Amino acid sequence: MIRIAIAGAGAIAERAHIPALRSVADAQIIALQSRTIEKAEHVAGALWPDDASRPKVYSDFDQMPAPARPDAVGVFTPNHLHCEFAVKALSAGAHVLVEKPMAPTAAAARAMVDSAAKARRVLMVAMQRRFGGIERAIKEALASGAIGKPNFIRARLSHGGPDLWAPGQKWFMTALEAGGGAMLDLGVHVADLAIWFMGEIDSVSGQVGVLAKQIDVDDTGAMILHFKSGAIGVVEASWSSMPPLSAIEIYGTKGRVMAGYPRNDISILRDDGSPAPGFSREDVMSRFDPRDLLAPSRALAANFIGAIQGRAKPSPDGNDGLRAVEAVEACYRSSRTGSRIKLPLDS
Repeated sequence: MIRIAIAGAGAIAERAHIPALRSVADAQIIALQSRTIEKAEHVAGALWPDDASRPKVYSDFDQMPAPARPDAVGVFTPNHLHCEFAVKALSAGAHVLVEKPMAPTAAAARAMVDSAAKARRVLMVAMQRRFGGIERAIKEALASGAIGKPNFIRARLSHGGPDLWAPGQKWFMTALEAGGGAMLDLGVHVADLAIWFMGEIDSVSGQVGVLAKQIDVDDTGAMILHFKSGAIGVVEASWSSMPPLSAIEIYGTKGRVMAGYPRNDISILRDDGSPAPGFSREDVMSRFDPRDLLAPSRALAANFIGAIQGRAKPSPDGNDGLRAVEAVEACYRSSRTGSRIKLPLDS
């Protein structure tokens, strides 16, 4: 049994990560920490109505790992605490699953990767979109050569902002605690998918701005990715777009992928307009239940536990998380300077 301590009891932990980890047979959550003991007690009481199975609650992270002696720690706190808590957990011998972005800066993300390597522990980043049914189908289609060599990707993730789905969690809109806005919060997901689909990025150009909200960080942004393969990509992220849209287009030498118009719809076509064999809409949609919105988070949690037990390869791992954060940081640098930013960033 993998014994897990959870740091952070916000919306994403309560609604996604904790239920997902609890769904894994080999996992047991033994401790829950939040900035206030009242919040930790509230979430523990709501998710564990049976007192006998309820995890012990803490308000101080430094008091949690040692007495609880967890095998793993889930770090689902505000962004600025990710590096500090992850490094402490890794140094104490625990494996770590950290919410995206894994850190606000590439330097902090790199420190986490180095700590995991030194401790010889699993470090995974909660970019669960890799486990979505649509995204998995796209990955399989690209790997099979269904649309030939991919040469262009356009991907967008947008909604009305965290104030709509996580009301009261004001830290998202502060530069000190969040480190960035829509591009860091949403763009990091899309950057990870773009790299997963298309390969390593050579350089980034980008622009971010505050267009619709009165906040400290960006609510809208776009970046152009120049891949080492020669392919080009456009990533768009927004907290000021309603209704929400998560969409992916990929064009190759022998066809194209179009997904998300509308949600959970997909077409993978050859250059003559016919469905790619094995990837018709019916083929793809038969592989998953689009109504099961927690399925990607459960798959991510299962992968994390499997990686700890040596049964699975961690995905996305710390290096994947670092590459996505580097792309976003390069976008911010490009927006400030007007320059195209080469990757990897200087340490």
